[in-house]
Amino acid sequence: MPLGKTTHDVITHDALLCFQSLYLSITDEVIYGFISKTHQSFRETELNTIAPLISNFFLCSYALINFSCFHASITNSPGWRPLFRYYSPWIALFGAVISVILMFLLTWWAALLTFGIIIFLFGYVAYKKPEVNWGSSIQASTYNMALSYTLSLAGVEDHVKNYRPQCLVLTGAPIMRPALVDFVGSFTKNVSLMICGDILLGDEKSVMSQHNTTNMVKWLNQRKVRSFYTALKASSLREGTQHLLKTSGLGKLKPNIVVMGFKTNWQEGTPHGIDDYINTIYDSFDSNHGVCVLRMMGGLDVSDELQTEVNLTFEIGEAIESEQQNSYATSDIDDTKNIANEQIKTVFQTIQGKNTIDVYWISDDGGLTLLVPYLLTRRKRWRQSKVRVFIIGKQQTMEEDRKEMMNMLQRFRLDVHDVIVMTDSEQPPLAKNTRRFEDLITPFTVNERQLDERTAQEQKKACPWKVTDKEREALRLKSERKVRLNEIIRKNSKNAALVLVSLPVPQADCPSSLYMAWLDTLSCGLHCPVLLIRGNQQNVMTFYCQ
Repeated sequence: MPLGKTTHDVITHDALLCFQSLYLSITDEVIYGFISKTHQSFRETELNTIAPLISNFFLCSYALINFSCFHASITNSPGWRPLFRYYSPWIALFGAVISVILMFLLTWWAALLTFGIIIFLFGYVAYKKPEVNWGSSIQASTYNMALSYTLSLAGVEDHVKNYRPQCLVLTGAPIMRPALVDFVGSFTKNVSLMICGDILLGDEKSVMSQHNTTNMVKWLNQRKVRSFYTALKASSLREGTQHLLKTSGLGKLKPNIVVMGFKTNWQEGTPHGIDDYINTIYDSFDSNHGVCVLRMMGGLDVSDELQTEVNLTFEIGEAIESEQQNSYATSDIDDTKNIANEQIKTVFQTIQGKNTIDVYWISDDGGLTLLVPYLLTRRKRWRQSKVRVFIIGKQQTMEEDRKEMMNMLQRFRLDVHDVIVMTDSEQPPLAKNTRRFEDLITPFTVNERQLDERTAQEQKKACPWKVTDKEREALRLKSERKVRLNEIIRKNSKNAALVLVSLPVPQADCPSSLYMAWLDTLSCGLHCPVLLIRGNQQNVMTFYCQ
């Protein structure tokens, strides 16, 4: 016992120590219990907050899986072969519907949030368009719909109200003639069919690479041109076009217009190339197709800019050697992909502003010459352009002809800014322009005066594209009209954005070189694109009462 302290003091001191120890122990347990209960309550609160989202995500997954099974079943895809013996597409659909209902019954706001996230993800994937092919059931469903609608169209007779310009465009490789692709795409996008035809000239050793075809389609998609692409081998342009006219399209989705580029180097090329080119136009008319020939001042071929060798369907004058064709067909895939990524901007991709579209309607072709400008002005780039129509008339009846034409256009519901009557088309052309035309056909003329009759006939038979003196005299008046019409076009359409001229009617007694000279004369001397166009005499527009 400590000195100076009694027994009572010691006992009291020990009791205080015990009480303090007990107090601290009880306090620690209370504090720890309070903290544990608070933390547990917080965790339960946090879990209850996200539980509806987790449940809705699971239910949404079940709904999507069940609906995917149902959708894959109704598309009748041969690749969908479920192994479960008791599988039924209707049970899968029932499971999808029940899952959606349960989502809203559990928590409606979480269900809405889940659907919002799913729609956002779907839109993001659709916008990015990753280069991945999942083999989705949507693709199978699209095929079924396209097949069904195509078959249903085949049993319906054509009507003028439903006419659409369906174009077979002889582009060669589309990346080499982007202006031709852009022009046709301007009035066919979301309206009608467009097919880019690539005729590979060469022997049987030429190879058509599937990779090149894929790259051409990819290039068209990147350029936002809605078009098909088809390639075939042929010994000539005429033969290849004949095959394309017979095989392109399906059912009612078949081309009714052939669009081609102008042969700018026809004078430097071989006469066989001219004959082949003009006979292609003849065959198109014979097969009841309309024909459009597009000419641009700088030409259509941009192969020099891309620095690559391709099949030049329209620009090559001499025969293509088989080695060049084999070199093109077996070109490196990586180089082709790099070329496919090239996007050269053309005049048809720019806004035309208030420049005019001038239509020289020389003869009635069923209305195709007037329909194409109308379709162009529906596009954003051409919306401000004004259409002017030029017709041939006489001075005495000029005002009556103008009013009659305006009334007819109004009945056709075509927005035409002005109608101009050409009263001076019968005047003789200028001497310098006549000499230019004569210089064009002189290299292709058979000089009968310096040859005897038998030799001249043999030469004409061996070279049917050549022009005799008798043919020149018989068609002189028509030739002078073409020269005079070109003078009027150059005078009135200096600032036009596009000029459309009626394509001359092909004649059996007109040599191909003379017809080519007519096309050259009509479209020369203009800085804007010129479209020589002619329908197949089929009516493409209708009045209100029809």
